[in-house]
Order: sequence, then structure tokens, then C-alpha cells
Amino acid sequence: MKVSVIVPTYKDTDALKLILNALEQQTYKDFEVIIAEDDNSTEVREYIDGYHPSFDLKHVFQEDKGWRKTRVLNQAIKASEGDYLIFFDGDCLPYSTFVKNHVSLSEKNRVVCGRRVNLGDMISFALRNREINVGEIEANYFRNYSKLKQDGSRHIEQGLDILSWSFIPKFLFELFNRNIRLVGCNFSVYKSKMVEINGFDEGYPTGDIADDVDIEWRLNAIGVYNKSCKYAANLLHLNHDRIDRKPQHDKNYAEMLAKQKINQLRCVNGIEKL
Repeated sequence: MKVSVIVPTYKDTDALKLILNALEQQTYKDFEVIIAEDDNSTEVREYIDGYHPSFDLKHVFQEDKGWRKTRVLNQAIKASEGDYLIFFDGDCLPYSTFVKNHVSLSEKNRVVCGRRVNLGDMISFALRNREINVGEIEANYFRNYSKLKQDGSRHIEQGLDILSWSFIPKFLFELFNRNIRLVGCNFSVYKSKMVEINGFDEGYPTGDIADDVDIEWRLNAIGVYNKSCKYAANLLHLNHDRIDRKPQHDKNYAEMLAKQKINQLRCVNGIEKL
């Protein structure tokens, strides 16, 4: 199955370089990568033009006119050639089994939902400065567990790749993975299902609803239900400052409820402008 891996990015070329290096190490090989840049920076364009990976690499971009992540994600979907789409954020680094495990858990009427390890400052700094790499953390996760904890990393258990442990029966893996919600930093779904709901709703002014909660309810409403890839499709999140978006979140949430009330499953302002 041909897969399209879609990675949004904004003014963090260092993280993008680490992501592309990690994608070079994937055990599953039949995929393309689409960098969805909510900007049009010379630095990113020149780096991608000079980069020659083992996979097909595309770059979609737009002018920086404030937060328009959903718009560029829809451009990436339109540019994608894969039957299956995997989304993760531009500040997250994938394990070598990330694509393989998403694909192995894929089903036509499921959206596969994952999580991430939120790294502390020191390990994030070490990764950015090439003192360590994702593969070293992945290969020696139990050995690095205490370092992660001491560094203030959160959700450390999400770095365990239980699916790849041959001695763990599949029913136990499934038992660990009930009642999961979709988060925009790590999910996958068949392209046809994203097209059916017309992709991401560009009507929301910020992403605290648009790239996960809104997508989740619309996919669920067309019969595409959540399936977990926790402890399987693993990501390491590079630490950075966070913005409090609660006031805007409340406004977006109210807008989403209004759309749910009229059962607007296919968004008006999405891949196609209806």
C-alpha cells in the first residue's frame, strides 16, 4: 500500500531536518513525504531542494498570513498520491517502526490514533544538537527511562513499542488500547475517508479544534471509528513553550457544536470550497 506521510511545519527547519533523517530510517519503505509549510521560507525551500532522500519528497507552502495550518494540510491531501494518509506534527520525531505500525493497524473504517512522549528540555536540546538521535533512544528505551524521567519528560510509557514485541499476544495489546481520542499530532486514515468529509475545516481560526476534535467527530459520524496505535506508532515530541489558547478554544468549541447540530459532516471550507 502506498502511503503519504504529511508533516506540517512552521519556522523550525532544525526539527524538520531531524524528522526527515528519522523518516530515512523507516522499516516500511513504500511511502512519500509531503512537507506542509504554513509559510514560504527560503530556508525550508533551499533545504528541501538540496535534499535527496530515499523516498519521494514534496513541499506545499503558502504565504504566512497567521495560523492557516488546516489550509496547507488540505493542499497536502490534494497533492498526495498515497491510498493511506499519516499525519504527525513538525515538532515530533518518529521511531523507525512508526509508518509500519500505522499501516499494520490500518482498516478501511478506522482512524488510527496515537500519542507522543513529551520530552524535557535537556533531551530535546541533545536531539536538536545531534548529540543523540531517535534511533538510540528507541533501541535503548528501558536504559534511557530514568534519564527521561529525570529530565521531566511526560507520558514516558508512550515510548514503548509493545506491538513489535513478539511475546505479547495481540489481544493484550488491544486490551491496553481502548477508549482513545484522536489528536492531531499522530493519526492516520484512508485518503478516501478524508475526501469524503472534505478534509480539514479551514473555518476555524486556530487549531485547538480544527485538526483533531472536529476531524474526529466528522469521521466518527460517517462510520470511521477510532482505533489506537498507542505503544506502537511512537513519536518523541521536542519540548517548546506553549501558548494558552483556552479563550479561543471555547469559541471554536461552540462553533463546532453548532455544526454538529446541523450535521455538517462535509465541511464547507475544506479540500474543495463548497
